[in-house]
Amino acid sequence: MGSPDFPTEDAVLQARAREAISRSWYPEGLARQAAAVIIGDHCDRREELKKIEIPVVVIHGEKDPVVNVAAGVEVASVIPGADLVLIPGMGHDLPDQLISEVYRGILRAVRHEIR
Repeated sequence: MGSPDFPTEDAVLQARAREAISRSWYPEGLARQAAAVIIGDHCDRREELKKIEIPVVVIHGEKDPVVNVAAGVEVASVIPGADLVLIPGMGHDLPDQLISEVYRGILRAVRHEIR
């Protein structure tokens, strides 16, 4: 799930996992997440996405092995005025090296610079 061009050291990943588990251990959440993925694969949200009326930035890694880049492109194309930020080398995680790039994308939406 990680970003091939921005690898994270195993020790950092282990520390983050321990922190997440100690912060919120909820095994039932796994089943809920799995159900959401299955449902998400079988429902079309495009009509609902067209109704969004706030600034939106869709940030997607170009090397995401979990969600195809085409899905991110489509989501951005359906939301009126959405801004699409495709990040080369990023997977399905948020590497420390890319936080400032993601932050800039979010700021554009917060400042209403999109549209």
